[in-house]
Amino acid sequence: MLWFGIALVLVAVILFFVSRGSTSKVFHMKATDTSRVGALEKLVAEVAADMPDGLATGYRDYVEVKGKIVCDEPLRGELSDKLGAIMETQVVRVFERREERRDPQGNVRTEWHKGEETVSQNRRESPFWIDDGSGRLRVKTTNKGIDLEKVVERFESANTVESGFGGNLTLSFGRFQLGLGGGGYGASSRTLGYKFIERMLPIGKSVYAIGEAAHLEDEGLVLRAPTEADKKKPFMISLKTEEDLVHASEKSAMIMKVVAVILALAGVVLMGMSAR
Repeated sequence: MLWFGIALVLVAVILFFVSRGSTSKVFHMKATDTSRVGALEKLVAEVAADMPDGLATGYRDYVEVKGKIVCDEPLRGELSDKLGAIMETQVVRVFERREERRDPQGNVRTEWHKGEETVSQNRRESPFWIDDGSGRLRVKTTNKGIDLEKVVERFESANTVESGFGGNLTLSFGRFQLGLGGGGYGASSRTLGYKFIERMLPIGKSVYAIGEAAHLEDEGLVLRAPTEADKKKPFMISLKTEEDLVHASEKSAMIMKVVAVILALAGVVLMGMSAR
């Protein structure tokens, strides 16, 4: 009972600190005014004009931008055939594995247990910008902080997407193809089917973005994840509106704090009971 009480208190502490992250995100979204890309470009030009070398390298500012995703060389989804700036494709094999178990009487029972494994996962990116009508701001991507839209989530039975035989077994769905060789799963495993999942950052969709605007020597003005002193500030590109994001973060923070208080109180009670 003592250790269970301690565990509850530790979970409460973790939830409290996670809730602080949501609260901090809300604070920065509310405290940061929306900037126009054209105004940022003008500011960078003024900074460069005041520098001896005529460059604005080193310029950094935490900004909020709202506009539409534009991409000069969009990517085509392997599963959806839709166009986007970022494409994530995942294929998951759903299978059953045979296991033999011996009961206390010595009898051997054969059981089939369901499982999943990822057989293919791929992320592709093409340079993209946020266009707010006053200019385009290039985004330096990161694997975190970018809200992708799920455009495909389907399960297909093995006999509809597998073809070939022997050592030439191929998995096909839409424009996606993957050589499976001979399968290689053995008699103790049987494939039920595959989950096909595709997420993308769609072209032309309105986004909310917050992060660090920086002027880089080789790339000019970009939006990126905060660095150095501001690295704890959030970086986000979302298909949701600022209002929806603020509401969701506030609600999440409140729920986590309430649960943390309940768990902490329960943990303290249990520790007190075990000490008697």
